[in-house]
Amino acid sequence: MTETPALLGYTTYRLLPEDIEAFRALALRMAAVAKARDGCVFLDVAQDAGDPATFRLVEGWRDQAALDAHGASGEFQAVLKEAAALGIVGRSIDLYAIAEKTVVDMPS
Repeated sequence: MTETPALLGYTTYRLLPEDIEAFRALALRMAAVAKARDGCVFLDVAQDAGDPATFRLVEGWRDQAALDAHGASGEFQAVLKEAAALGIVGRSIDLYAIAEKTVVDMPS
């Protein structure tokens, strides 16, 4: 059974065209590190098919403590420093708390 996250994060980044490849590599590296961290249920990186300069990161965390530990980690802080050197022209972050899980029985 897959763990149900208590928190969902949805982050969108917009990049200058010359920094798309560097950001993709950075985001994928950070996702791999996060996925190995205790409390990360998932972290997926998607590049917009219609706008390659737009990336979306969707992540699920067991609880606030796990997310805080990730944010304070040396690996994540290093990623932030690298990202600061890139041409990020827009960023939005939304964090959602999951109140409960309900199983829905779908007809076949």
